[in-house]
Amino acid sequence: MAQIRSDYLGALDWLHDSALKNWTHQWTYAPLYLSGVYLKRHQHILQQRRKSRAPRCVGVLRADHLVEVGCFSDDGDRCLVIDSQTQRRMATYELATRARLHTQDFGSCTLVYQMVYDARSQRWKIDAFIQQLPVGWGNPKVNPRIKVLNDLPTPAGRDN
Repeated sequence: MAQIRSDYLGALDWLHDSALKNWTHQWTYAPLYLSGVYLKRHQHILQQRRKSRAPRCVGVLRADHLVEVGCFSDDGDRCLVIDSQTQRRMATYELATRARLHTQDFGSCTLVYQMVYDARSQRWKIDAFIQQLPVGWGNPKVNPRIKVLNDLPTPAGRDN
């Protein structure tokens, strides 16, 4: 569990630190920290930013993290990370000058990510963003009404 937390926080640190670096650096090193749909989305964003003629600005989200790990797959190669983030701040930078243009307070939230173990690199990587949990997650008064399900219930009505 400690390695999963460390690799998750390391991936977030890399995302923060690389945001102001050149496109080639981000493209080259992303597969060391990201995988699956999360990597594909990150690469798509990089390609769009590279092609865009819009002003070159980037946002860097920083937060304090309380990370829980659980819900492992049967083979042990996938798990969920629940990241309770506090003191969330988004700093917007102009890429050419690296000047900070604006900072916003985003408040607290709890996010769920899927991690996957990459045996070749012997590290856990962020594989997918799953969801943002409801307000009140972690509050003992609210928690009994919030259920974490490993399997989705059978859909009702027309979705069935």
